[in-house]
Amino acid sequence: MRRTPSSAATALLAAGLLTATAAQATSPTPPASAGTVSSEPGPAGTVSPQPAPAGTVSSQPAPAGTVSPQPAPAGTGALSTPAGSAYRAVIRRTTDGVPHITGDRLGDVIFGQGYANAQDHGCTLADAVLTPLARRAATFGPGTKDANVDSDFAWESIGLADLAAADFTTASSGVREMMTAYAAGWNRYLAEHPGGFTGWCAGQDWVRPITPVELYTYGRWVTLLASSASLARLIPSAQPPAPAAPGSVPTSSADGPARMAAAWAEVSPQAASNAWAIGADDVTGGSGGMLIGNPHFPWEGSLRFWEVQLTTPAMNIYGAMLIGLPGVGVGFTKEFAWSHTVSAGARFTGYLLDLDPADPTRYLVDGVSVPMTSTDYTVDVRQPDGTTVQQHRRLYHSEYGPIVNFPGLGWTTAKTLTFRDANLNNDEFVDQYLAMDTATTFDEFIAAHRTHQGVPLFNTIAVSRDGRAWYADTSATPKLSPAAEAKYRQALATDPITKIAKANGAVLLNGSDSTFRWAEVPGARDPGLVPFDEMPQVERGDYVFNANDSFWMYHATERLSGGYSILHGEQDTVRSLRTRENAEVLSEGASGPAGSDGTWTSAELRAAALYDRVGSARLLRPAVAARCAGATVVDVPQLDGPDGAVALPAEAVDVAPACAVLTAWDGFDNTDSVGAVLWHELMSAVRRDVEGGLDGLWAVPFDPADALHTPSGLKPAADPVHDPVLMALARAVQTLTKAGLAVDVRLGAVQYALRATEHGPRIGLGGGSGPDGLTNVVDYSRPGNTTEPVADAGDPVVPGSDLRPSGYPVDRGTSFLFNVDFTSGQPRAWAILTYGETGDRSSPLFTVQTQRFADKNWRQVAFTDAEIDADPALTSVTVTG
Repeated sequence: MRRTPSSAATALLAAGLLTATAAQATSPTPPASAGTVSSEPGPAGTVSPQPAPAGTVSSQPAPAGTVSPQPAPAGTGALSTPAGSAYRAVIRRTTDGVPHITGDRLGDVIFGQGYANAQDHGCTLADAVLTPLARRAATFGPGTKDANVDSDFAWESIGLADLAAADFTTASSGVREMMTAYAAGWNRYLAEHPGGFTGWCAGQDWVRPITPVELYTYGRWVTLLASSASLARLIPSAQPPAPAAPGSVPTSSADGPARMAAAWAEVSPQAASNAWAIGADDVTGGSGGMLIGNPHFPWEGSLRFWEVQLTTPAMNIYGAMLIGLPGVGVGFTKEFAWSHTVSAGARFTGYLLDLDPADPTRYLVDGVSVPMTSTDYTVDVRQPDGTTVQQHRRLYHSEYGPIVNFPGLGWTTAKTLTFRDANLNNDEFVDQYLAMDTATTFDEFIAAHRTHQGVPLFNTIAVSRDGRAWYADTSATPKLSPAAEAKYRQALATDPITKIAKANGAVLLNGSDSTFRWAEVPGARDPGLVPFDEMPQVERGDYVFNANDSFWMYHATERLSGGYSILHGEQDTVRSLRTRENAEVLSEGASGPAGSDGTWTSAELRAAALYDRVGSARLLRPAVAARCAGATVVDVPQLDGPDGAVALPAEAVDVAPACAVLTAWDGFDNTDSVGAVLWHELMSAVRRDVEGGLDGLWAVPFDPADALHTPSGLKPAADPVHDPVLMALARAVQTLTKAGLAVDVRLGAVQYALRATEHGPRIGLGGGSGPDGLTNVVDYSRPGNTTEPVADAGDPVVPGSDLRPSGYPVDRGTSFLFNVDFTSGQPRAWAILTYGETGDRSSPLFTVQTQRFADKNWRQVAFTDAEIDADPALTSVTVTG
């Protein structure tokens, strides 16, 4: 099935939102020379080596002022821009290139936001928007191992572009105004630069104007990051098996469970975060509140934040939003501040289907055979000479959603797997953030969550000017009936496949039992979801926090317990080392970074955010140092890599020098820390070689009544000759030796910002990994949803280690780090956008904030007009359209 523009574009024309020319551009099926992008991480450089035919780039901006003159959402007042009026925005930039955008109405500042974002990151959106539109192969060719073709078929099957186009015709005037104004601003900048954007896509003829519908579709794609987008790569290869021979028995591979576990782990959200809201009871002076926001997101690709201030007579908000989206996603006003963390709850449910023995394209529900639906899709694939050919594929859906080819399970004659997505119909997403951004009080901000329930996958941690700290997980969560929850808990105890999924962050249900269909209850955003009144939330006067574990432990000593859905996350379960370290930092009082009085100033809170203490070392380093004291030579066997080659040889390793380093180390991951690299390699070896990983070493088991302090202690070695701690230390020594590093190497000499390597001397970084128990997380993950050429980090020197020949490259982690302080009655703020405001690698702004991050040198935010006008780097431009 090829999607056509007729229905959606015709409706948009009728609504007066598009001109005939723009309506043609809203079609999810472009001319062959337009393009698409992969949503999957993979090798960079998949662009076809031949240019597309010339003459396919339009240099005309999208029509301004095309918003339908419907009433603005309640609360937005004079923010609305009258239909047909011109946009006008003033963009003032201050230190580090931060844009402060002012205008008379919402449409003006969003127009300015689109313009300024195109100036800084035009290539990124031009590239990324193509993924949900299923245009990757038509633009860049088939890609490595047909990655672009597969991406297009996946998104055709998910059907997001058609769904978003239909929803846009009935969207609120606020949503349409934001998308129209942003696209107009982005297009205006492109029109002023006929050669294209500055940076890696300069001169590429696949860069073209974007329509409001396409921008809206991209926003909807972002809501699916923890659901359909993470499963998309498994859709294109899902094909029914050949008929089984009479009397044959289905077989499964021996490595099936391991492959399933690895696949579920990949499906789980990779982004993380910390956020702290400090209420009036815990601030020095006892008045006002403070916030730390610390999203851990990629440093390359489309999922980067972009810092901005938006000001109209009715709105003044500062913060950051993901590149290519209008408004502010995390930030502050003069009344409140908030940040997000990725929720531990379920954004989708997988369903294991029992198939009809007579036909593998039919499945059983309560014993009744139900047919799957099949659809034939067509994808255009660009060839090296610029022509296109078509590929066709038939893909299948159950009542829940697409059929997937899940590793270790596949599609046999007996079973297959499908899923249902809680965010696929989230057309409240933009309204949610518009209501948050335009709220005039903290209570209005909270009410936006009740009204719209459009937060896709995040916890919200917020604080008011008068010091009320609020935590809530209002993310889209499937609703199961009590009977379904009871059956699911039973399956967790008895079914290996269900347990594998859960252990790796996913929910797998029995799709052949109708009990597991989502329950429909009043008050939910969409049928089958948990309503606001059943979502976990709490308000306190001291503090709340989250570090990606479930809602249960939102505070060091208090718990959020009760009849919440298991799909929101589990209660009475062990917390991650990172969660425990966050709670420890916030609760240790005078003995910690809060200082002698045990309350917080903003300076103390900023120091705590980059404290860089290693939680695992705080708990285990003294015991490990005692265990290795007096040890000299440790015999280790040969370690083979996955390809069968020798990764580390069998040898006798002298661990005495390494033991001395750990004994002297203070347990922090600062750039000058000696022992940090050795400890990380020790922990990596434990996770790889010890049965159960770190869980196999604890002496004191987890106690729900003392979740902050358990599990704890180092249990004695069952076999002193093969002490797992000493063997892991020996492996760490071997790994460092293989990489040419001494055991006493400084962290800053090894851990560095990968993206800054082409700009002169390496920038050494502090911080470390979440599994090691740090609050300031930095690590590496190959960026996804981008065709931008990025530096190749190389392969680890040893399986299970993060260490590469160049060291520890960092390309993900702490991103938009910000602190807001209301204790003076007015907001004061500080920030570091770790990768900077621009994607132009030739700009000095590309690395200046990375160096800030390395130096822990926060920039004070310019929020008032007086602060902006006094900034020494101030520039100003007025843009219209």
